[in-house]
Amino acid sequence: MNLITFLFGAPIKAIRHSHNLVAAPNEIAQFKQYYQQHLQPLTSKFENARVASLKACRQRLYLSSVIYIATVGLAFMFMPYLRLSEPLMVYLIGIVVLALPFLWWLYNPVKRYKQDVKLKIYPLIFKYFGDDFIFSADHKMSLSMLKASKLLPYYEDASFSDYVQGSYNGVDIALNELHLTKQVRRDKSTDTVSVFKGLIIELSSHKAFRGHTVVVKSRGGLVNFLSDSFKGLDRVKLEDPIFEKQFDVFATDQIEARYMLTVSFMERLQELSASFGNKIQCAFYRNKLLIMLGTKEDRFEMASIFKAATFEYEFSQINKEMKQLFAIVDILQLEQSTGL
Repeated sequence: MNLITFLFGAPIKAIRHSHNLVAAPNEIAQFKQYYQQHLQPLTSKFENARVASLKACRQRLYLSSVIYIATVGLAFMFMPYLRLSEPLMVYLIGIVVLALPFLWWLYNPVKRYKQDVKLKIYPLIFKYFGDDFIFSADHKMSLSMLKASKLLPYYEDASFSDYVQGSYNGVDIALNELHLTKQVRRDKSTDTVSVFKGLIIELSSHKAFRGHTVVVKSRGGLVNFLSDSFKGLDRVKLEDPIFEKQFDVFATDQIEARYMLTVSFMERLQELSASFGNKIQCAFYRNKLLIMLGTKEDRFEMASIFKAATFEYEFSQINKEMKQLFAIVDILQLEQSTGL
């Protein structure tokens, strides 16, 4: 089923069987065992809930459509009797405003179902990576700490979603989806513009950072150098010309910055940058490594409401994302107390 067939009345039926678990060959046996033990027993209940939410949504859609069309028709009939300077504009605005409560009402069953999945299924999925892993749709990192790290671009509004916390190979991990926006004036209108959307990753380090070092995507050395964002930090010149083209480095301690940003570390950062479309920046701050990964995708989202509630796709996708994160820890060797 898809949106078109749903709108035109295709039967809404429960789907009980699926075989879409995906993992590395050396992991698949353990992966399936965890799924069968912890997730599969809940699939029947959630599949019934998915079907019920779709049926409720369709019933509300049909009823809303009848009421909405009738209301719009009556408003159009009485419009000539209203003494308005711009009746057509008022009518069009009224149509849009009137639709909003109907849209909220008909989507509400699906919204509740998705919230229930995040509340009960996602924490079980993340327990696969360790008993200390937690998942929260509402928890937030400290925005003041992120601002103090000088990693964030200029923004006016920030929204967090989907928080994960745990540990891997002795390294504490926290990640949050973050969306930063600002208002831009264009002619006679003001638009909301996205300045960052992606993941903020916080990794503890066994290496002690005395200073504060920021590695940002190069916008041209002079542009970053003159930016107010890096007041209190000095520009660090490195010997790697390839790295210099991609990143600008600012630090409070030139010696420590050069000690940390070894050739091997810069090679690792360039590899990570390439794998994320050259949208990566980082900061060494308060004995933590903070990483910004720009991405247009929501990393931890359930499959379409029109797909069966087996959670095989969600489990497989999250496992893939987390293994990429663990690879970052392995690449940067943060569990070691000396050297980068």
